Amino acid sequence: MAAVAGLSAAVLACLAGCPPAQAGREGLYVQPLPVQQRQAYPETVTGRFVSLTDFETSVFGLEPGHRQLRHFKITPAGAGAELKYVVNITRTGVGAMEVSLPRGAVLEYRLPAIHDLSDYTLLMMAVYAREIRDDLKVVLTTDRAGWESLPVLLKSGWNDVLIDLQRLKRMPDFEARGVRRLRLWFGASGGAADAVRINLDDIMLIDNRREIGPVPEGMRLVKSGLDYELRTAGRGEPMGIRQCDDGLWRLGADQPLVQLFPRGLALKPDAPVTEDLTAFGRRRVGEVAILEANALRLRLSNTWYFPTSAGQWASLAVRQIRWEHTFYADGREVTDLVVNNAGGQDVSALRVKAPAAAAWSGGGRGAVLEVERFGGSVGRWSFLTAPQGQHRSLYEANYVKPAGVEIRMGRQEACDGDVDADGFDESQGCYHLQAKDGHCRFLLKPGAEGLADAVIRVRGGWKGGVTASSEGLALRDLIRVPDGTVLFLVPGVSTRPRWVEVTGPVSLLEGDTD
Repeated sequence: MAAVAGLSAAVLACLAGCPPAQAGREGLYVQPLPVQQRQAYPETVTGRFVSLTDFETSVFGLEPGHRQLRHFKITPAGAGAELKYVVNITRTGVGAMEVSLPRGAVLEYRLPAIHDLSDYTLLMMAVYAREIRDDLKVVLTTDRAGWESLPVLLKSGWNDVLIDLQRLKRMPDFEARGVRRLRLWFGASGGAADAVRINLDDIMLIDNRREIGPVPEGMRLVKSGLDYELRTAGRGEPMGIRQCDDGLWRLGADQPLVQLFPRGLALKPDAPVTEDLTAFGRRRVGEVAILEANALRLRLSNTWYFPTSAGQWASLAVRQIRWEHTFYADGREVTDLVVNNAGGQDVSALRVKAPAAAAWSGGGRGAVLEVERFGGSVGRWSFLTAPQGQHRSLYEANYVKPAGVEIRMGRQEACDGDVDADGFDESQGCYHLQAKDGHCRFLLKPGAEGLADAVIRVRGGWKGGVTASSEGLALRDLIRVPDGTVLFLVPGVSTRPRWVEVTGPVSLLEGDTD
């Protein structure tokens, strides 16, 4: 399939002008290696993609980079509307297009070679923004119908704008085999009358369908377009992580529900729990990210932004709801919820409903958490759902009342998710410590119920291999996490105190000396 995609790319280059180019009109740009392409655009990792326009002059193309501007126009073409070829701000290669788009104007792109988008999952454009925005819209049109994307988030600098082409398949009257034009516009301008100025580079069609790994044994994570599908050993049906019509991603039937009560609206204990975000406003945008993927666990973040005007979503002072989901190999799932009402109307109370019976970080049990008095602007809650089986009640008990940690070498690591400052991070469902000069030794002290399959995270700044042991026996499968920590499991059920030791070499100049 990759070979076919490569051949297709070469053929299209002859028709339209393919991968990277030249400054001015002198010389040719050397094509990037595949690894360079993947670094610039991670979604091209499958190798199944074609370039529509890249503003480069290549040895494969017949159309110089500056000539590719003829596929674009601004309507209406009034004062302040401008397209120009530039070499000073580019995403890859040496050429790009700068666009000045007056308020209310539309940038139109006539697809030069490919009109059949049915075999692809993403349309990608590299867009350089000079300010934070959340109102970029993309419209695809055929001879008979049009489709408009949800608002796209832009940060300052270069952005990979990804349009999920799978949405087109849900429209019965949209013929994805005959897409003729793409229109780009900004739905709001924050009250500014000035033109929006952006740079545009590399426009591609990508088939990004792939499995993401490594993940825990028995788990399977597939990405297609902008959505994910997660299968685990303990689930009969896969969990779909998909963008909904309001722009927010949800976990289907496994999505926890939040019900907000603005001041003046009383919480009724016997009323059913339904999602109600009205108190945060109708303007919504979201994003999903993979935080960690390894053989022990998978961690995802899902952030819902509720800005009051365009471009505020990246600020800490904007209302948002952030979910972090941690999925363990044994079926335990930990959900961390942060509700940030900064700058919004008062919320007096809220409810959170877990998808199943849960153990909560505050010590409660059950599917529903009721917060009758939501004081301040930020609140945080975490809960664990455990798989059916002999250890279910023990997993829940260990989460509500973690084992004691007595540290002989090293120290407790500061952690926002550690609600009780006891060495247990409720937001991830693991113990967390800090090594001293590459060495950490501590005693796990189980409660009366015992301790099952404790997950340990230790930070150490190691420069070489790290080993861990418990009661003289080596603990296998240590995982080096990119944030500088090691992650491992102390397997089995412990009913008595248990020593754990982690050690590894560190630089003498960077050793921890407190």
